[in-house]
Amino acid sequence: MIIHKRIQNDYENGSIEIQINFVAESRNVKVSNIQIKSTFDCGLPTSPTIEKSLNKYFLVVHYFKHDKRIFERIVGNIYADNITEQISDMIIEITKTLK
Repeated sequence: MIIHKRIQNDYENGSIEIQINFVAESRNVKVSNIQIKSTFDCGLPTSPTIEKSLNKYFLVVHYFKHDKRIFERIVGNIYADNITEQISDMIIEITKTLK
C-alpha cells in the first residue's frame, strides 16, 4: 500500500512544503520518495532520501562527482531536523494503523 502525505512548515522567512510517499507492508513502513519545495533558500535538496542510523533519522542527498563516484551527504540544518522528526512521527503513526 502506498500512502501519500503532505506537510507545510511556515517560517518567518517563507514556507517549506514536503511531500512524502510511504510504502506500507504488513507492519513495515518505508519512505519511498520525498519532494521538497520552498519559497526561500532553505538549504534543503529537492529530492533527498531518509536514512536511519543509531535510532535517528537523517535527510541524505546523493550526488555524482566528475569521476562518476557517488557521494552521500547528510543534510544538517534546523529545517532538516524538523522534517526528519515529522517524518519519524508519521512512520510511527502509520505503523500503528497497520494490522
